[in-house]
Amino acid sequence: MAVESSGFPAFDAAADAAVGTALPALLSDVPGPRGEHWVDLLARHECPGITARRARRAESSGMDQDPVVWERALGSNVWDPDGNRFVDLGGGFGVASAGHANPRVLAAVREQLGLLVHGLGDAYPSRRRIELAAALARITPGDLQQVIFASSGSEAVEAALKTAALCTGRSGVLAFEGGYHGMSLGVLSASHYRAGFREPFQGLLGGYAQWLPFGVAEQKLREHMGSLDELPAAVLVEPIQGRGGNRCAESGWLGMLRSLCDELGVLLVFDEIFTGFGRGGTLFQSGSEAADEVVPDLLCLGKGMSSGFPISACIGSEKVMAGWGMSGGEALHTSTFLGHPVGCAASLAVIELFESGLLERGALLGRYMGETLHNLAQRHPLRLGPVTGRGVMRGIGVKPAADSMTICRRMLQRGYLLLPAGLKGEVLGFTPALTLSRSQWDAALQALEDCL
Repeated sequence: MAVESSGFPAFDAAADAAVGTALPALLSDVPGPRGEHWVDLLARHECPGITARRARRAESSGMDQDPVVWERALGSNVWDPDGNRFVDLGGGFGVASAGHANPRVLAAVREQLGLLVHGLGDAYPSRRRIELAAALARITPGDLQQVIFASSGSEAVEAALKTAALCTGRSGVLAFEGGYHGMSLGVLSASHYRAGFREPFQGLLGGYAQWLPFGVAEQKLREHMGSLDELPAAVLVEPIQGRGGNRCAESGWLGMLRSLCDELGVLLVFDEIFTGFGRGGTLFQSGSEAADEVVPDLLCLGKGMSSGFPISACIGSEKVMAGWGMSGGEALHTSTFLGHPVGCAASLAVIELFESGLLERGALLGRYMGETLHNLAQRHPLRLGPVTGRGVMRGIGVKPAADSMTICRRMLQRGYLLLPAGLKGEVLGFTPALTLSRSQWDAALQALEDCL
């Protein structure tokens, strides 16, 4: 196998010739003086509850380090205003499937910007929106054929839950402990990850969701369903829990959910905002052997769908989407930026990349990540726990759990952007671009071992 430079696949030394595959190069402290200037300006003009900053004042967050300000990015490299070059091991929260500023994605975006920047929501569709809807119907599994576009993952999940309510006439949702489905009010009730995200807003939330343990036994699930006055409209699940620690469902469990939902007349919703578009080792977990070949009734997509532009989608079968009825001229669900032409153009370019080798390259990288993380854990059994995840969506436990943030800060000082995951932040999460080079990964693991 060969190629690369970025023709894909080729996960070997030749990959270093591809864009954005350089190792870290630090020219100043991290963050440097220019970065500190921008963070100070941010502190004056952004809500204090958004970006965690170093404690300069008594009322500050208690953080002992300011964030790195991103100036530009390419492939797996990020630069700050001081010229420091980093390697992004989180892929922009898993968004950069084809790498930051992928040249082919940028070319599609530039072409679209010269034609049409903004459409007219549900009133007049752009051609790109129609093309992307057809492309998603072609590449998603089973009979998933009709789409609702949105701008964020939260919105895509909201569209799925609205669809389930219309289709079933019921409003409850069963979700799972450790699951994360977004922060908007519409889905916050279903997101179990971090009770602190929900508690301040309890008076605004609908309380429509209940949670069971991720991987709950069939008998306990049946007992729970039998105890309800009304069955839920939907079962909402991430095939691999992202913020919950890159945890995979055990073999057979998703198949059990599919069978039980069919039996009870409950819709099955897969939240693949994180796992979709090659992140989990296959194009989608839905329909794959890793997910018991289960095809959900509704599939939520986002993040790596465009490798950097705000767009998401909920796609379902014609039967399920028929629950919305026909539009009477004013849509029951829409938004100003629905199916934004530039985001659609970026997504179409990403699909072309996956069909021309990016998926195979990601699978190679994912296997290598898994093997090397397992080897690292075996060398440090007192400091590192089990390796979690699948494909280019991996985690490794830290002992004690509180050390994970310390390790992330040490990695930052070596030029690697890394964040913790898990309900207690006990997991180091790795979701880099599928274009990350072998040398970048090897150097990152060596830096991690030094940090231990």
